Amino acid sequence: MSMPWRIVLRVSIAPRIGVLLLLWLLAYSGNVSELVTDGYWESVTAQTTFQLVWIAPALAACGAWEGLRVRQSEVLRGTPVRSQSRVALSALAPTLALGIVAVALAFALIAPQAAGYPGRPSVGILGLTILVATAHAVGGYALGLSLPRMLAVPVAMLGSWVWMAYPAAMSAFWVRQLNGRNLTECCALDQVAAPRSILAPALVAAGMIAASWLWAAQRRPYRHLAPAVLAAAVTVSALAVHPLGYRAAEPRPAALRSCTGTAPRVCLWPEQRAAAVDITAWATQAVDRLSAAGVRTGRDVSVKSAAPTRNQVLSLVASSAVPNDIPRCAEKGSWPGGFALGPISIWLSLTAGADPGVVSASFAPDEVRIAEQVRRLPQEAQLAWFQRNAQTLTRCDKEPDLDPSHYT
Repeated sequence: MSMPWRIVLRVSIAPRIGVLLLLWLLAYSGNVSELVTDGYWESVTAQTTFQLVWIAPALAACGAWEGLRVRQSEVLRGTPVRSQSRVALSALAPTLALGIVAVALAFALIAPQAAGYPGRPSVGILGLTILVATAHAVGGYALGLSLPRMLAVPVAMLGSWVWMAYPAAMSAFWVRQLNGRNLTECCALDQVAAPRSILAPALVAAGMIAASWLWAAQRRPYRHLAPAVLAAAVTVSALAVHPLGYRAAEPRPAALRSCTGTAPRVCLWPEQRAAAVDITAWATQAVDRLSAAGVRTGRDVSVKSAAPTRNQVLSLVASSAVPNDIPRCAEKGSWPGGFALGPISIWLSLTAGADPGVVSASFAPDEVRIAEQVRRLPQEAQLAWFQRNAQTLTRCDKEPDLDPSHYT
């Protein structure tokens, strides 16, 4: 006969740890919300995994406590009435429930940032997050059955925290993909989570659960298999994600975009279609103003915000007139053109019609001063200044001449 839930909850440590964990998630959610691409469900779901750095150690500690309690009760000695799996599930039920509640809360706290926009949460990412949390709870339980009383909980909690937090600082980028937290690198509006970045940590988590079950069996043949099972899961996962490096995202299918117009050609994702009229109007204004100044812009306009502001669209169109890539020669030597990049970007944004206060806030005062002085020159002189200094952005053998007085 299974133990009544009121008794399970009374003897379990999960409800007490759960209060502290949920309060911590509430306090920390503001830091996570800053990482979200507003209006994009894929990003909201991916950033939920950030909170695993707190959820997983808490569940590992709870699992270790429950393992200690089961071991002290000697319920698994002799010929138990219930199987090992039923005993473990009964003991871990509150901890596993806490994991689901914690993941749901972590998601719910940032879900409003995508509320009202098309799409839906990623079931795969949410499933992975719950699976990783479960794996740490089960791993902690196995340690509770095995380690000395004074070590089980601290080792489980610290080991879980190190595994969830430390790989993000490692130079071996593929290691970051294995614990489930690297999905915080995803996703901009033109990206989706790479399937391998979900499947690889899911396989590691499944390997942890299987290895923990074998180790908790306390039978020599099974215990010998536990390290091999975990090693196999990690090896296969590592091979799968090694080509990704630290990247957790891949390009979003271009078929989801809708493009209109020709000069400019405005391409929008489903989340942006409600603002299509404004985006198209702003992009057209920027192209017209820059063309009147003699500047050629890029053909396509593709904004990476679900609800962009006028200044964002104008500055985006303006930036399309500047080469985006640093020349290869700059990787091994000096790049004089780097000094021209700021003033040129400011001048282009102001010429496109962006708000001077907004533009100035993103650049150094000296760069802003140069761009403002250039804007006072005759139009032909401004264009000459731009063309002369833009040449230095794609090469390393030419010095920029930013002094506006040289063009009067």
